[in-house]
Amino acid sequence: MKSKIGEDIIVALDDVVKTTTTSPRVVETMYRTFRGIDRCIAAHKRPHDQNLFGFVQGGLDPILRDICAKGLVERNLPGR
Repeated sequence: MKSKIGEDIIVALDDVVKTTTTSPRVVETMYRTFRGIDRCIAAHKRPHDQNLFGFVQGGLDPILRDICAKGLVERNLPGR
């Protein structure tokens, strides 16, 4: 992640699937989001003046959405 343009808000690149799908792809997407946000956190050089946001994955499955939301909260992202 390069910060040469002085952006204030950064959104981690996300893997989007159709929200109504119930395939194993939803689980894959959730863990891909965790790996991506972890890379963004490692590269984030200005957390005090840039907000980094993540996306809650899990489709329509409340258990997966809860797992993903808790995983993102645990990472204490500056964007809330």
